[in-house]
Amino acid sequence: MSDSSLGRVSFIVLRHMRTPIIVLICVYAISMLGMVLVPGLPDANGQPTYMSFFHAYYFLAYTATTTGFGELPVEFSNAQRMWAVVCLYISVVTWLYAVGKIISLLKNPHLQSAFAEESFIRAVGNKSNDYYLVCGFGDTGSLLLRGLTDAGLSAVVIDSDNERIKALDLRDYPTKVLGLCADATVPRFLLDAGIERARCVGILILSSSEEVNLKVAVSARLLRPDIKIICRSTSSDNESEILAIGGDIHVVDPFRVFASYLSMMIYNPTIQTLNEWLSGALDSTLDRNICPLRAGKWILCGYGKMGSIVYQKLTEKGVDVTVVEELVEKIAGITDHAILGRANLENLKEAGVEDCVGFIAGTNNDTFNLNMLHQANRLNPSVFSIVRQNQHANEILFKKADVDFILQPSLVIARMVLFMITAPLLRLFFKYLRLVYDNDPAKLADVTNRLSSNVGGGQPTIKTYVINSKTMPAVLQSLAEKVEVGLGDIYKDPSNRGDFLKMVPLVHKRDDEIKVMPSNELSLNEGDEILFCIRPDQKILFDANINNAHTLRYLLTGIEPARSSFFRWIERDKLENLSR
Repeated sequence: MSDSSLGRVSFIVLRHMRTPIIVLICVYAISMLGMVLVPGLPDANGQPTYMSFFHAYYFLAYTATTTGFGELPVEFSNAQRMWAVVCLYISVVTWLYAVGKIISLLKNPHLQSAFAEESFIRAVGNKSNDYYLVCGFGDTGSLLLRGLTDAGLSAVVIDSDNERIKALDLRDYPTKVLGLCADATVPRFLLDAGIERARCVGILILSSSEEVNLKVAVSARLLRPDIKIICRSTSSDNESEILAIGGDIHVVDPFRVFASYLSMMIYNPTIQTLNEWLSGALDSTLDRNICPLRAGKWILCGYGKMGSIVYQKLTEKGVDVTVVEELVEKIAGITDHAILGRANLENLKEAGVEDCVGFIAGTNNDTFNLNMLHQANRLNPSVFSIVRQNQHANEILFKKADVDFILQPSLVIARMVLFMITAPLLRLFFKYLRLVYDNDPAKLADVTNRLSSNVGGGQPTIKTYVINSKTMPAVLQSLAEKVEVGLGDIYKDPSNRGDFLKMVPLVHKRDDEIKVMPSNELSLNEGDEILFCIRPDQKILFDANINNAHTLRYLLTGIEPARSSFFRWIERDKLENLSR
């Protein structure tokens, strides 16, 4: 146990048990003194005998355990028996009091917290694999942990809600996730979570409090200057303060991300279809146009943090947007395009819901959003509806509602953070797609068709591989032997090397050189980063290609190499004979 934990536990125990211990000592001291002073039976000379302190303690010790060895070392006098009765009753009551205090001590939340903290510190110290420190285990943290563990990554959680930490043991994560109930703004708990350890490769700050996120980000940068920080923020002012911390730091704003999604849904629907499919959205397919929208009026209910960003994004694109907001101070700058009041039938009709093409319910109250959506669908059944889902627990209600697109900020953040960790090159891929769409939309169809024919199906696996000894040992070994390895060589089908596995390389990075949709003829070098889109059932075959030197050698040469030492010796002998 660490010195701090030992001192804390000792203080709690001594403070709680001080009175019972003192009472026990006093009761036993008085009882022993009485046993010594009370005269016993007379000896052979008629003189009264007296018990020694040792025998007095021995008698009281075994009677306290209810063992009952009798009157030792000699038979008691009546006076000694009377004092023994008094001692028995007093000691029983004292022990009941002490045991009660011990039980209440074990239930003491401060002592349980100290033991839990020490157990957590030990478990973190014993971790032998890299892990991410997650601060905040709400809806976002829960969704993110599912994605992290499914991707084979490890995590350690800090959250101030003990019920959430207890829930970690009830989740069926592929790997055990350690959790500590603590305030992450206290630096000591970040140290307990091993932020200074080399195994801690990043900290993910996902609290719903802007102030908490900023405090944790500052503490993390001071405690570990080189650590990767990914922080949630929905405030532009707070975002600038977080970014000012410097180093490897990233900020995720779910509302800005959603505004980008909405813009793509209207103007780049094919890119949004790709985004949904690559993100693993339920029921998403490459042949589904998720946004068959036409030009016209949009109604936005709620002009808070999300609403203001969405309004700005849409108006920049020339979309006619009418805002319905009940707080006058929020719409001070857009009074010409706003209706003051709640989104009831009267105000929705005034906003023009009966002939609008799009409706967005974007308040921070799920009940209000569902009610507004219901009213809008009654007045205009053909409207394209978008609703904000704030609580993950309400997912069943939103799925039952007649809605075209659901924005769940926690899910948006979880996906963004997961891709920043597992597929950081994906951002370059979408940047390339937007450029292609602006310059030559027809080329975007080629990308979609290739992904559909070569991967297709349901949700794909997106993963970045680096050519090193850890992720691609077989490839690195071949390169070290001066064997040229092409990009297409590593994902051939081992059952038929003339075919390829169901996967597509999306991005190749070498130093500062980026290639999107790279050619199969591209020669690989050590340190190259490659982002692949893989059909899930093909991943195990691809992992065998890049990890097994024999499999890769077969893919490169078409010759099955000898695997045992005996057959390798025969091959060497044949080569030596031929060289002669």
